Amino acid sequence: MDLSWTGKQQAIRSEFASLASRTDRGELHLGRHAFDQQTWDHLRDAGLWQMIVPKEFGGRGPDWWDFTAALEGLASTIRTPGLLLSVIAQAGMVYALDLFGTKAQQSEYFRRILRGQLSATAIADPDTGTDVRASSTFLSQRPNETFVLNGQKYNIAHAPVASFTLVVCKLEGHARDGISLVLVDQNREGVTIGPQDCKLGNLDLPTGQLIFKDVPLHYGHILGTPGEGLRNLVRFASLGRLYYGLVASALCEPMLAEALSYAKKRHTFGQPIVDHQYVQKKLTDIRIGADTAKWVSYGALNQLLNTSPDAVMTCSIAKLAGASAITNGAMDLLKLYGSRGYHEGKVSTFLRDSLAFCSVGGTEEMHRRNIMNQMMRQARPATKAPKEPALVLKSTDGALDRESMRMEESC
Repeated sequence: MDLSWTGKQQAIRSEFASLASRTDRGELHLGRHAFDQQTWDHLRDAGLWQMIVPKEFGGRGPDWWDFTAALEGLASTIRTPGLLLSVIAQAGMVYALDLFGTKAQQSEYFRRILRGQLSATAIADPDTGTDVRASSTFLSQRPNETFVLNGQKYNIAHAPVASFTLVVCKLEGHARDGISLVLVDQNREGVTIGPQDCKLGNLDLPTGQLIFKDVPLHYGHILGTPGEGLRNLVRFASLGRLYYGLVASALCEPMLAEALSYAKKRHTFGQPIVDHQYVQKKLTDIRIGADTAKWVSYGALNQLLNTSPDAVMTCSIAKLAGASAITNGAMDLLKLYGSRGYHEGKVSTFLRDSLAFCSVGGTEEMHRRNIMNQMMRQARPATKAPKEPALVLKSTDGALDRESMRMEESC
């Protein structure tokens, strides 16, 4: 594992950092309520999705490290998380299609993604939340290898504006197994799009509900094997988790730089506040938190791409480290700026937006359960088994504890 960007990746990082600063996203959008289609189109035109879409479908990839350099550059200057969370969600869709899609699915959906069409992933039910094993959204088999989808999903990023959605559901007649993944166009018969949610922050990330009533489907709509979608869901959801950690780290960078500059200029008791140990602790805590999240995220990506048995755990650690860095950092900034920070502006908006990281990609409780379950798995006595390569997808997936499958998804 090389712990530095290549020259090519440094150029990509700089390009996407510059792209964000050239658009009006370089400043905070106070009160913005709409998805930023203009910047989304800029990212498409700059070739962001080509980096991870395979060449046979019109891309140049997949090269997830190049994409990571672009995402980090974008996050270092874009200032607000909403669009970054959209990018992460779309990347998760690309990863899912690359890993588990049929050639026909890849041909259709990769080309739509390259055209800039927005996707969504629907996991949580209103009645059972993110316990996908208890989902009340059912896929029912019908004659001639057809299905119908019934149920309701909520708290779905992009639901009001997406072109297609990956829906997590359960085969009818199964108790807590039978999890399946289906691809559904938003304009398909039987799909109803609910109103846009009202949220505390990230108002440019539209979320909402989807209702499914006898939606007609066939095998071509199913991602992977019907009833065996849970392991696949954990695999591609882990990518999003580590990227939440990376983005949270990068978002702290410009805020920390401005806070340091402010602390040098602001004087109390005859000296700049940067000389006070209490202020120094806040600034260094932000630095430590951001760097921790960044490097754990790098390690998690390396493990995930190499199908390490520890990847699921490390991705959860990265997500928790990032959430802690950005939420604690935002609170420290509010205290450092005092009443200026509490007024409507950069710091207060950053605090509201940062709180999304408490739940996006899974709550702290869920990830700690996952980490504990993986620790227990590692602590089990080794059993003798036929020799096989150490990093095999089958053994990686099979090592996942059932409790680690409990998924969370929100804005």
